[in-house]
Amino acid sequence: MSSPPRTVDDFAAPYANFLVRVPAAGTGVCKVCHSIVSGFDVCYQCYQARSVIGSAMADVAAFVSMAPTGEQFARELYTYKNPSVGSLDRQLKTVGLAAVLWKWLGLHEACMTRRIGLPSPFDLVTTVPSTSGRPAHPLRTVVAGIVVGSDSRHADLLAIARTDLEQRAQAPDRYRATAGLWGKSVLVIDDTWTTGAHAQSASAALKAVGAAKVGVLAIGRWFDRTWNPGAANGESWLAEHRKPGWAWERCCLDPD
Repeated sequence: MSSPPRTVDDFAAPYANFLVRVPAAGTGVCKVCHSIVSGFDVCYQCYQARSVIGSAMADVAAFVSMAPTGEQFARELYTYKNPSVGSLDRQLKTVGLAAVLWKWLGLHEACMTRRIGLPSPFDLVTTVPSTSGRPAHPLRTVVAGIVVGSDSRHADLLAIARTDLEQRAQAPDRYRATAGLWGKSVLVIDDTWTTGAHAQSASAALKAVGAAKVGVLAIGRWFDRTWNPGAANGESWLAEHRKPGWAWERCCLDPD
């Protein structure tokens, strides 16, 4: 007798062993990117985005899990798109991350839309273009071809407009939109948020062609545990917010 087909929950379940809750915005937590901050409401990178991107910043940003350096989830996010890794290993990681994203969207896309006053799911879903020269980023395959719920809404809405920028530079003209989006709401999905430069630049490009609301969802919120802004300590901050443990039902947009 053949085994029953594996479900999204089956593929996502092992990740609960190493996913790390993303704290809600508040004291010591940036109100935009939910990372460590000391004495301010936003971190330096998000302050820079406010200065450069202004009102074209994303209306809401959410994150599935923290991705602390040196830990399993950060390695998964690196492995699935690394061409030097064996194809079978990359395929397994891709399927696993797709299941994580699929499950999270099913549970929490509504958390994002409620936060910004949308009565229904985002109209369109897109991904940030690859800057590595790949013909197609593996995340696009996940969002457009695997995850039910994002696949039917996916559109390639962004193209690279500037190649002279540093990876972590915020710029409203880093990307250009490939279609008019008057009145549409768009969810931008990225695999990793480090400084938010790509995501916020993508939001600026989409709003420049009429997008009414833009949300950003990053699967992993990269976190340098050695970072010590002001009086805050990255290692102890991470340990404190890890304490409640992982729960699929919890979203970083929920109050703690």
